[in-house]
Amino acid sequence: MKRLLHIVLIVSAAVVFCGWGYNGHKIINKTAVYSFSGEMAQFQVWQSLLEQHASDADDRKSTDPTEGPKHYIDIDNYPEFISSGHIPHSFDSAVALHGLNFVMDQGILPWAIIAAYDSLLQSFTRKDWTKAVLFAADLGHYVADAHMPLHITRNYNGQYTGQTGIHSRYESSMINRYYTQINYSSDTALFIPNISEYVFLFIYNNYLYKDSLLSADLAAKTAAGNTTSDLYYLKMWEFTSGFTTALFKNASDFLASIIYSAWVTAGKPSLITDVIEEPGRITTFSLKQNFPNPFNPSTNLSFSLSKPGAVKITVYSINGSVAAPPIIKHCSAGINVITFNGSSLPSGVYVYTVNDGQRMLSGKMTLLK
Repeated sequence: MKRLLHIVLIVSAAVVFCGWGYNGHKIINKTAVYSFSGEMAQFQVWQSLLEQHASDADDRKSTDPTEGPKHYIDIDNYPEFISSGHIPHSFDSAVALHGLNFVMDQGILPWAIIAAYDSLLQSFTRKDWTKAVLFAADLGHYVADAHMPLHITRNYNGQYTGQTGIHSRYESSMINRYYTQINYSSDTALFIPNISEYVFLFIYNNYLYKDSLLSADLAAKTAAGNTTSDLYYLKMWEFTSGFTTALFKNASDFLASIIYSAWVTAGKPSLITDVIEEPGRITTFSLKQNFPNPFNPSTNLSFSLSKPGAVKITVYSINGSVAAPPIIKHCSAGINVITFNGSSLPSGVYVYTVNDGQRMLSGKMTLLK
């Protein structure tokens, strides 16, 4: 339980290891949407939410005792990894071989990624967009952690090589200084037929960067004479920027591909084609699902009219009270789009109605700040 004890000590000192730091996780999550093309392009509207919730998983560490082990794996504490370069890919197989305490103490990062993928797949299948975007954001966080070399080694803080403190120096201090220089293009998301195998494949590959990172830290320290000065961080960036940017890119691309794979496996549910029709009648008065949904702070309400006329749009809280001043507008025949701004409202589920004076249609939308 040494790693878990160390996490407790870190938290008590208010110094938390958090993958690529706040800014790094935001970059990886928000860039992933550029890999969405074709039918998947509709999910680019998730960008702000993926960015906003990129560090939710870190925030849970202070209240959820099961969260910490999801962010790392000390893979070189597994004897079979040292001898063969692999460990059991099944969580149950790893537990059967080593025992639950050992597996949990080494961290369960790869299995956290697989579990988040399964949850995302189920949310896509149910068209539960509120949960889907949050699971996608968590998935991005765990994928990013798995592309940070110090999250996949027992020497996660340089404590075995006389480089204690390298974890926060690299992932937080250096990244926060130079994150604006991390720029990369995105590749088109691809379908991954075997998520588990691919997760372990990139963890094995990313583990190889730990030696380059440790060497860069020593070289930067030698050049600067310390590990705290501007010169140290400048040299650290010079020595690591190439592979650091590559790791960021790979994390974004894989995140996009795993989201895409869940979406395809779920049957390619659409964010924008669910039509809410007035039941029991054939009519050209129709209402489409608001888009984007979830939204923050604005969303578009799209509806069609058979003839021009005044339309009243009302937004209600889930308990039935009016949540915002009604919108009354004269609309033309055909498709109309009205933007609703929810910046003054708290996060939550709302019901919206469109009334043309004779009929009323309604739908649900989720504001997620």
